[in-house]
Amino acid sequence: MKDADWCRQIEGEITDLKKRLNKLENKSSCSNDKKIVELDIELPEADIGGLHFNTQKVHSVFELKEDGNYYSRDILFNSARDTDKGTGRDLLSEYLNSEDVKKAFALAVANAGIEVKKKISVFLPKENQGVKKYNGVDWWYWLKPRSSGSSSHFCYVNLYGYSSYGNASSVGGCAPAFCVGDNQHE
Repeated sequence: MKDADWCRQIEGEITDLKKRLNKLENKSSCSNDKKIVELDIELPEADIGGLHFNTQKVHSVFELKEDGNYYSRDILFNSARDTDKGTGRDLLSEYLNSEDVKKAFALAVANAGIEVKKKISVFLPKENQGVKKYNGVDWWYWLKPRSSGSSSHFCYVNLYGYSSYGNASSVGGCAPAFCVGDNQHE
């Protein structure tokens, strides 16, 4: 076989492999049933009830759970969790479910190939989802519910994966979840 023929044969095989790979990637990205989704999200700047959130670009892996919600495997950002002058209003959850954050997630989800037919909700999970990492290190993070009806203490998961509670103004990680559509998460 001549060198030119051999090169054409290899180029043809490479082209064929690229086509097959492209088909596989398109097939996996066209389904809303993807179990693992990687998202590049630009979380917007906001001031909510005196608490400032900086613009934050994050890359995160989300896993689809049996309840139909995608849970972050990692902490997306550190944030002080606070309440509005002791009224019990949850400012971090309010930020995550703001229209700007929903739009940021909708864009990231669409870019990941998940069709968005209904609204997107972003929230802090109630249940313990295990140990999360922040910059590759085990870190504690906030869960959604207040502790024992207190407006100044919230539940969290410590760096060993156990749930506990802490002062609302403490700085902890945020590992949100999101759902596409009307899944129950509250």
